[in-house]
Amino acid sequence: MLNTRRWFGNVLLVSALLGVLVGLVCVGFTLAWHGLDHVVWHSLTSPLHRIWFSMLVGMMVGVILTMLHNPGSMATIVRHFHKAGCLPLKDNAPILPVSLLGLVAGQSAGPEGALTQAGGSLGGWLARYLKQPRLARLLTLAGMGAGFGAFLGAPVGGAILWLEMLHTRGLEYYEAIIPTVICSSMAYLVMVVTIGHGIVQPWHVAMRMPMAWWVPLAAAGIGAVCAVAAWGYAAIFRGVGQLAQRLSGQLVVQTTVAGLIIGLLGYLFPLTYFYGGAQIASLMHGQAPGIALIGLLLAKMLAASVTIRGHWQGGLIIPHFFMGAVVGQLLAPCLPQADPILVTICCMAGFNAAATQTPLASSLIVLALTGYGAPVPVFLASVSGFLMGQGIVVIENKQSRTEPHNFHLAEMDSQLLP
Repeated sequence: MLNTRRWFGNVLLVSALLGVLVGLVCVGFTLAWHGLDHVVWHSLTSPLHRIWFSMLVGMMVGVILTMLHNPGSMATIVRHFHKAGCLPLKDNAPILPVSLLGLVAGQSAGPEGALTQAGGSLGGWLARYLKQPRLARLLTLAGMGAGFGAFLGAPVGGAILWLEMLHTRGLEYYEAIIPTVICSSMAYLVMVVTIGHGIVQPWHVAMRMPMAWWVPLAAAGIGAVCAVAAWGYAAIFRGVGQLAQRLSGQLVVQTTVAGLIIGLLGYLFPLTYFYGGAQIASLMHGQAPGIALIGLLLAKMLAASVTIRGHWQGGLIIPHFFMGAVVGQLLAPCLPQADPILVTICCMAGFNAAATQTPLASSLIVLALTGYGAPVPVFLASVSGFLMGQGIVVIENKQSRTEPHNFHLAEMDSQLLP
């Protein structure tokens, strides 16, 4: 028992150290991204610039991936983890610069793909450096969650999300919850101490009206509606992927065409340009006719699909929240006695839970970033979206774990630290 307690304590200490390393990577990435973004969009002020600039960046993305290698999407990260228990360090070389360029060029995908890859690969590297290969899988999980938690500014929700993301029916690596939350919290603290916040600025909102007794029941129905929308999104995502396969050619051509489409959509539907972190705030407090919202929703679904299927690098969690927020704006007039902000928040959680099969993390992240004080309806909408969305495949290669329980405690004859 004493050896087990000491071993686990050392695991937590190493997880905290990993969190500091991941946090420093997140800080460097954030400063580079915001600096480049300021330089570019301080000069390019016309909306028309979006078209040619995104196309140019698409060509640059293709050149980088051709010269180095194409690391795949977030589905590849899931496959690497299940197959090897770690993420390859070499994939950071193309993913980090391509993600950085794509974020500046308006891609509908966030930096979580790059930061998850960087954090996970750092975890595997640290396990090898400490000559503790049995911890590689655990530290990879912790690093992935830390990259996501620091990015969101929601360390608990971000940590839980990657533990859920790997599977289609719940969280299976329960042993990794505490180490991953510690790692994610340390990474977030590094972000707070250095730049003052996470990458995503919170969408703080307040309750506009008291919650009626029937609203939690309605939240379950809201989640079901979000699942229907997520099914449509998955069909678009799958259709764009099939079209890309039929039009297979030079990688540079595919990424350039993707950039052209991203730029055109950004010109026609300005709120679809960029990954959605800043746009969600204006969307939640704005008003638009229903037909405009439907067009915006379809355009954002297409932009996100083209970004990933066009070999640009990024994650889809914040774009999913954006899509859910649009669905919420469409549903709010149908429930005039409910707080429209609450309807929107429930839709954000429900849509992402359906699309990614992450009900717990979706609720935690939305509640953390909005500061909304009514968690029960949000959780109910998220669970409902998750249940109604069974079978939706946006992030592929999910599977059940194959390791025995408490795999990281199976060998205690050596210690991590003296």
